[in-house]
Amino acid sequence: MRSYQSHLQVTQSAGEALVANRKPVLRSSAIFPVLHTDVYSSKVIFMGYWLLKRNIKEVGLLYTLRNAAGTLLSRKYMLLDSAKAWSVQMSEYADLLPEVGESADAFTGSLELEVFSTQDLVFPYPAFVLVYYNENASSVVHTVGRIYNDIEDLQQNNEYQVSESGFDIYGRDGLSPFLSFTNGPLPTEHPKVTYEIVDTYQKATSGTFDLAPLKPYETVFLYLKEHLDLKTLLGDEPGMIRFGHNFTGFFPRFLVGNLDRTAESVSITHSYYDSSSVADTRAYWPRQDERFLDSSTSIPLYLTDSFFTKLVVYPIFSPSDFTLSFRFFDADGKLLGETPDAYPFRSSASQYVQLDLGEVAKQAGVPSEMAKTAQLIAHWTDASRIPTRLKFGLNVGQIDKPSSLPSNICFAPQVGNPKILDKPGTFRWAPFVNVGHSEIVLTNSAPLKVYDRLANVILSFYRESDQTVIERTCVVPPNGLYTIRLSDDDELRQFFGDDSGWLTARADNPFLNGYYFDFHPNGAVAADHLF
Repeated sequence: MRSYQSHLQVTQSAGEALVANRKPVLRSSAIFPVLHTDVYSSKVIFMGYWLLKRNIKEVGLLYTLRNAAGTLLSRKYMLLDSAKAWSVQMSEYADLLPEVGESADAFTGSLELEVFSTQDLVFPYPAFVLVYYNENASSVVHTVGRIYNDIEDLQQNNEYQVSESGFDIYGRDGLSPFLSFTNGPLPTEHPKVTYEIVDTYQKATSGTFDLAPLKPYETVFLYLKEHLDLKTLLGDEPGMIRFGHNFTGFFPRFLVGNLDRTAESVSITHSYYDSSSVADTRAYWPRQDERFLDSSTSIPLYLTDSFFTKLVVYPIFSPSDFTLSFRFFDADGKLLGETPDAYPFRSSASQYVQLDLGEVAKQAGVPSEMAKTAQLIAHWTDASRIPTRLKFGLNVGQIDKPSSLPSNICFAPQVGNPKILDKPGTFRWAPFVNVGHSEIVLTNSAPLKVYDRLANVILSFYRESDQTVIERTCVVPPNGLYTIRLSDDDELRQFFGDDSGWLTARADNPFLNGYYFDFHPNGAVAADHLF
């Protein structure tokens, strides 16, 4: 893990001064564990955002398929000279797999995508989205692991050695939590795992286990119930895991999630740094400006028609104590009610907590049908101990449906950084997954104590079939939201057809953000935050 301050400098974020000896990024890559079975298939969707965001005329994409053992099966190249929507689908390998001795309906392996440019790409990890899907369900996650560009890249991302955590696991029957990764080019002869399970009652159970030797580029799906008695440890309630390891040679951001064996649905997300042992000065962001809240963000609420929205707090932040407040707004940004400093969190207590935001809204006297956004506000009494990395989970799901798994979006609030006020606007983008019922929600919320700024937005829509673009405009009110729902939009449904599509949003406001969703009648929910 690299420090947050280093991340801001290297990626030229929020007005940070550029590191003098910074090396330009000419290769940006991702490597995904993929499936193509009689239950699930996989695809990676993306758009040519480099052409819009970086004004690069074209980039090259090399994508490589390997089997679970790491054997190279296929390598293809294409030139990306358009901002349109693109996809790489496992279905395109259906004829190849039997020819190379692989099953066409029981395949596990990896798909590595490498973007090359003669101009600086800035980020070494590209904005790709992995989709696991079938006829009744889908789930998504943005870029997880990647193979380092060089030894300098590896060293820069190893300032701290920490466990991975920040996702939900389940012990109840029918659900199978897993962790997956593709090893880098170096073998690991004696892979060792350390773990700590934390349940909803803050009880922790720790231990170790060994894995078989890892071959270069080997893909592993680690089903936790094969190593741990999660039914006894968790019962029917969710929990979390701290996952330590001795893997080397690749960026260890894992694909994680849960399979619902009965409903044949899956919920995937990515792991995140466990910073609970990191307590030096670089782990904190001292309060800098009294106009700002310490840390806040806004999330959309789904609280009607059998939907629920839960906030998950993971005890993986650097040692400190804070309180969590909520402000509830309608779609137009009107304040409906609030719960000031209602939930205390102490790092020493290792509190893994799921808060039902429908219940929290009721405690604030807010009717569920009116509440459309919630602003999360974290406050520290000690102004010098605000963690730079505070991790939450956003779980949107449905009750009394065949699929019992909600989303588990990994997201973090914004710290109060006054430099962001110097930014004239922002550029965001996100996919319409378009396997189920897709929608994108734009939010407009700032970590400011007083906020009343509109976001005027130019929307552009891109599809896979050609370079045609639809453009629209919208206004997102302060603390409100704006939703583009395909089921209510005949023009966009016809425009995308059965393929994925993409939205870009250019705003005159640096605080525009949002989320995208793909809902299914059986209760499955795919979701993630905007790029």
